[in-house]
Amino acid sequence: MAVPTGEFRTMSVSLPEPTNRTTAGSVVGQTTPLDFGSANNTDGTVQIGPKVLWWRCTDLSGFSTITNMKFWLSSNSVLTGTNEYYCDITGTWTQNKTITQVASGTPGTLPQSLPSSNITSITGGDITGSGHTDTSQYVYLALAIGGDEAVGVKGGFAGGFQVSLKFDYF
Repeated sequence: MAVPTGEFRTMSVSLPEPTNRTTAGSVVGQTTPLDFGSANNTDGTVQIGPKVLWWRCTDLSGFSTITNMKFWLSSNSVLTGTNEYYCDITGTWTQNKTITQVASGTPGTLPQSLPSSNITSITGGDITGSGHTDTSQYVYLALAIGGDEAVGVKGGFAGGFQVSLKFDYF
């Protein structure tokens, strides 16, 4: 059986909830990574974000359900200090969501690479049905650059933020 395929889509949190999540916003992928923009780290912690994206399945390839979606950030070697990535995965759209709201959400602090344990399993908003092309889960992301990060512009760097996803399918 073939592996299901899908895509990330993103749009500004300043906009109202997308009425069609299969076409709204922009596609995020390896050639067009999520870009947090830039901020100049001159005096301690700089917060960037939040950004929001959702993942939709474009072909379940005969499977009926995608579940236990696990998100993390990777390919961020340009950042060398103590930085925190926040994530809030929810079925609810929050226009103008703040970084504080993202940081207090579920799963909270997001790992930069997939850990061997303690990764949050996302069980709500499963993608079901072989013809299903959309999920109601919104993934809000924010970044707090620590004071020990080298001074200079952060974010908006070549390669952008790579958002990775691991999931189970049945």
